[in-house]
Amino acid sequence: MESHEKNNKVNGDTSDLGNMTYEMKGTDSKVEPPRLKDLDDLFPYVGQFGWYQRILFLLMIPYSFFFAFVYFAQIFMVVVPSEHWCYVPELANLTVEERRHLSIPLTTNGYDKCTVYDVDWNKVLQNGAVDPDAKWPIKKCDSKWEFNFTDVPYETIATQLGWVCDRDNYPATAQSIFFCGAIIGGLFFGWVADKYGRVPAIVGTNMAGFFAGVGTAFTNSFWSFCLCRFLVGLAYDNCFVIMYILVLEYVGPKWRTFVANMSIAVYFTFAACILPWIALGVSDWRYYTLITSVPLVLSILTPWVVPESARWLISQGRIDEAMKILLKLERINRKKIPDAIYKEFKDTAIHMAKEDAETKNYTVADLFKTPRLRRNSILLLFIWTSIAMVFDGHVRNVGSLGLDMFITFTIATATEFPADILLILLLDRRQ
Repeated sequence: MESHEKNNKVNGDTSDLGNMTYEMKGTDSKVEPPRLKDLDDLFPYVGQFGWYQRILFLLMIPYSFFFAFVYFAQIFMVVVPSEHWCYVPELANLTVEERRHLSIPLTTNGYDKCTVYDVDWNKVLQNGAVDPDAKWPIKKCDSKWEFNFTDVPYETIATQLGWVCDRDNYPATAQSIFFCGAIIGGLFFGWVADKYGRVPAIVGTNMAGFFAGVGTAFTNSFWSFCLCRFLVGLAYDNCFVIMYILVLEYVGPKWRTFVANMSIAVYFTFAACILPWIALGVSDWRYYTLITSVPLVLSILTPWVVPESARWLISQGRIDEAMKILLKLERINRKKIPDAIYKEFKDTAIHMAKEDAETKNYTVADLFKTPRLRRNSILLLFIWTSIAMVFDGHVRNVGSLGLDMFITFTIATATEFPADILLILLLDRRQ
């Protein structure tokens, strides 16, 4: 604070913007400067995108990776090779082609994936048969399948537990349960963020993803897998979005479009693009699950590297803590702000805190009380739902194209980059 006073003396009284008055030519009238009404009004003084904001921008990298891992990792845990057929243990000594030719009915689309000839294979082998008899009875596979691991060169939980044929809906069901967890997590950690602060919410949501993700690697049944994925879902998408909003709070309005879109265009997109190659490199779904889950434990460092939301602190009446963060922002950005500006903002913050304390607590229902809010809320819900369904379906169904799913997934997620760059170029140029 002393440095603020010294700076004012060197520059003269005109540097004290808090006390500045503006002479109107030809009159004796004086117009008082506008009061600081919000945190955004401080950015012209502390810097819109100085070193402090750049550090926060870089700190978004790990959380972007956590987001991509939580969101997409499950795809490569449950992927199933396109070719599979019933396993017949009595034919284990034959080659793969001989087993399939002898035991699997042939259809117009190739060998059937879910049925097998129902015969005494010991007798068939004793008789020296090498070709199937079209009159042999057919039955559904009992419990085990063989897979052609050419297009997916590693075991997944789906291949180990036989999530095919009558159980081919299991991967989609597990994914739906994951998103059910996301709904609960969004509500719960949103409440935590409002009640206890943004930083505790960031730590909590990521730690939920860490513990449940590690637990996923040790599951051996469909329902235990679903339970763990539900708990991982608690972390989606709060593991990143709370941090994302927190960083945008400290970035000046002129740079928010850049930071908001570039963090996703570069960090999130890169993390998503490398996921299939991690799966291929490890070639073991359990190790892959651990590799994409363990990094979330780094979130416990958040309180030491990420500031709490100044707006939240002010709303809780913790004005001095908020001011300390702003002073740190000033120091790292190498700015010298007049003391009068801080005094005026502190007075405004105290007034804002009193208003928040006197205002009733709002609920989700308040978003639908007035016609304008109701219309905007419904539009936002519809637009976000549409975007999520299109993007999610686009990315998760790349395997149905009949191409290499690892390459097509990479290309599909990489489309996020040019889309976000285009937004950066266009959004701030709106009329």
